[in-house]
Amino acid sequence: MIINKKTIEYIIRESIEDRLNPSQNKLHNGSVGGIPITMQIVDDESGRKKGLMYRQNMSKDEGMLFIHDAPDLCGYYMKNTFIPLSIAYADEEGTIFQIEDMNPGDLTSVMSIQPALYALEMNQGWFDDNDIVIGNIIEF
Repeated sequence: MIINKKTIEYIIRESIEDRLNPSQNKLHNGSVGGIPITMQIVDDESGRKKGLMYRQNMSKDEGMLFIHDAPDLCGYYMKNTFIPLSIAYADEEGTIFQIEDMNPGDLTSVMSIQPALYALEMNQGWFDDNDIVIGNIIEF
């Protein structure tokens, strides 16, 4: 696992939150390019495999942040996913280097063009609607 400041801060916050609120919904506040969002954070293999499968909807400014064990070329597809999504791939610093749209049920993997530590899925069009571009930062 890549240990950087962002990952260490997440681990500490998660540990404290688990102790204070063990049954709390795991939505976290964050931002992308300064735009506030709430996100579910997924940092294990089983969570990455399930992702947003079977969800029927997602709030306007809600998403799912996938944290990989180390930067890697990665791909996501839409098996059993009913919400049209956009995905942003980001490096170890959270800097977005790629944004792609994904359609419900499409089994074609949307691959990162370079190794990514983070992948953020939002409702399709969210990045465009909020003027989020390559170079913006995902913060959590």
